[in-house]
Amino acid sequence: MRTDSDGRMFSDWTDHDGMPLPGHREIEREELSRLFGRLVWARLFVLPVLAGIALWMASVERTPWRRAVLLGVVPFTVVFFVGEWVRYRRHGFVARAVPLNLALAALAHLVVCFCTGGLDSPLVYVVLPIAILTAVFVRAPWHLLTIAAQAAALWGFAALGASGAVSLNPTAFGGGARLGGPPAYLWVHVLVLTTVLVMVGFAGRSMRRAFEATVHRALAAQQESLRAHAERAEELIALSGEIAHELKNPLASVKGLAGLLATSVPDGKGTERLAVLRREVDRMQSILDEFLNFSRPLVPLALGETDVGALCAEVAALHEGMAREHGAEIVVRAGSVPVRCDPRKVKQVLINLVQNALDVTPRGGVVELEAAPAGGGAAIRVLDRGRGLDPALADAVFTPGVTSKPSGSGLGLTIARSLARQHGGDLALRPRAGGGTVAELSLPARPSETGGRAA
Repeated sequence: MRTDSDGRMFSDWTDHDGMPLPGHREIEREELSRLFGRLVWARLFVLPVLAGIALWMASVERTPWRRAVLLGVVPFTVVFFVGEWVRYRRHGFVARAVPLNLALAALAHLVVCFCTGGLDSPLVYVVLPIAILTAVFVRAPWHLLTIAAQAAALWGFAALGASGAVSLNPTAFGGGARLGGPPAYLWVHVLVLTTVLVMVGFAGRSMRRAFEATVHRALAAQQESLRAHAERAEELIALSGEIAHELKNPLASVKGLAGLLATSVPDGKGTERLAVLRREVDRMQSILDEFLNFSRPLVPLALGETDVGALCAEVAALHEGMAREHGAEIVVRAGSVPVRCDPRKVKQVLINLVQNALDVTPRGGVVELEAAPAGGGAAIRVLDRGRGLDPALADAVFTPGVTSKPSGSGLGLTIARSLARQHGGDLALRPRAGGGTVAELSLPARPSETGGRAA
């Protein structure tokens, strides 16, 4: 076991390559939180019983020191138990709370045993569940130190009882040195109790190791399954990309032949049908281009200082003709916003977003491009007044193949988000107040240059 920078307890689970297995921290934290919550609630039910017994014993006790200790332990225990319950309700689980609670429980238990008869105390056997919980949830070597301290205290109780130097038997149990028989009984009793204590500690550690091994095997099997699935997916994407690439050449031939036929066919139905054929070939080529972009691995970033405000103006100029065809207008609201990025890829994302916005903008509508500094980087927004984001799709629009367009491929937004995240940023869609959609591209101040090259 080890602790992270916050003192939380985590297991050193790694796969066969020595890499940490993802998920084990979350599993451990979830299970510890669930168990700790149950313990916090259970203590509130036993608290009145224990406090009542302690107060009764203090009320009849004649020895001042024992009465003082009992009257001190009761309010401390009540305040601690209730405080932990309130803290858990407000702030949830904190991993360091488990060893802290168990250490205080062990200390308080030994103090109460000392005040209620030492080795003859009816509460002495509570040492066993505390030991097993410590062995299960407290990392080495602290669980060994806790169990060793418990065993040492038990032998100390036996020595005090055998010597009769201190009256361990409280007034409520008749007073005197002790309740049991001859000193030999005490030594046999403490030997058996210590043996059971060690066995319980060993059993607790064995349970913890079994739990860790089970989760480790499950996570390793999951990782292996995901690795095999990823390899298979890469093979299928590569194969699909090859097929798409091979289809582009025949489509180009079909488009060229259709153009040649159009020059020799008189105006009429034949010309219209050839025009439809050429448009459909163009659409198929566009889909194949998007699929090829999706199937290819992302090439490294060509990073350089770029004014994304100027980039927005350039994209708007490229789409003036398309906007005129849709009866719409493109408005750019962006000053100079320098940021380090790959301008070609950012431009590709903006082209996709502007085309999507124009497709849904009604005649007479306006598509707006905004760019502003944000967190040292930049935030670029494309706003439209279309029908808005379909709530049934939500974030699924970034999933390959998901689209609301009758003729869409469902790959444009997937590629756009991949390019944004390659920069260390993101792409998000959200409803626009008053109707429409806001597509926001965020770019960080210093994009990751892993695998990239400086421009």
